[in-house]
Amino acid sequence: MKTYKTPLVLLSSLLLAAVAAAQQPADTNAAPIRRSVPMMPVRTNGAAVVASVKTLGVGALAPDFESKDLANKAVRVSDAKQKVEVLDFWATWCGPCMRSLPHTEEVANRYKDQGVVMLAVCTSDERAKFEGWVKTNQTKYANLNFTCELHDRGSADFEERASKKLYGVSGIPTQFIIGRDGRIAAVVVGYGDGDTRLEAGLARAGIKVDPAAAAKGEEVLKQMEAAAAHPGN
Repeated sequence: MKTYKTPLVLLSSLLLAAVAAAQQPADTNAAPIRRSVPMMPVRTNGAAVVASVKTLGVGALAPDFESKDLANKAVRVSDAKQKVEVLDFWATWCGPCMRSLPHTEEVANRYKDQGVVMLAVCTSDERAKFEGWVKTNQTKYANLNFTCELHDRGSADFEERASKKLYGVSGIPTQFIIGRDGRIAAVVVGYGDGDTRLEAGLARAGIKVDPAAAAKGEEVLKQMEAAAAHPGN
């Protein structure tokens, strides 16, 4: 897949416009698609500065890395052998992440019998906050495997976090749907009410999902991928 460097602000506007156009219900009172949250805004003299990044796209091999769960046990992306894996980057302070988790749990529960697993990696955060959040909320998300990156926000090696260095993530939530062949089938950035891009991504990876949900989500994924490939249009 060919990648392009583009300012995050411009790309985010294009992607969000595509999502809103395809998923916004006719009801004018319906909730709009919610934005992803930048993981680490940088400011110079009060003005936001955003560096160009390359986010891994469809067809790329998903890089392996280690994160640790609540019990401090090492967990790797590669542990999900012969499974369809959803790698979900999130943070305890991220509002859209919190709103997306119930839907992710619902999807995980519905399709786990087909070999779908969810690895929810807390990124751009602090280990202590991760532990506190998981202890309070784990029972609500029985089908999500929560782990935390090894590089805390504010630490000397923060820039080494896998979400940025390996996957090029610049905003969360971001979900990578990884097929059984280890390649990325779809990338879902942000979340909105009625969002079915996750289901569409699973369908791309060979999971039998609700056809209507898959079709709706696929339309949005294609629009977002087109916008990312041609940001100037």
